[in-house]
Amino acid sequence: MLGDKVLYQAAQLTHAERFAAARRAEGVPCHVVPDTTPKPPRPEQINPLTGQPRKRGRVR
Repeated sequence: MLGDKVLYQAAQLTHAERFAAARRAEGVPCHVVPDTTPKPPRPEQINPLTGQPRKRGRVR
């Protein structure tokens, strides 16, 4: 809580905004903030054909 406001922290901001809008319609003051926790590192992917780790050089 921040003062008299309820804080919602979420990774999916669109979902949290819709949820907060519904709470505001009920008269509950609330505020949405983005999730700032760091994501855990992903395990290395192994190529099933070669047994070697996949290269991570490609940017999507």
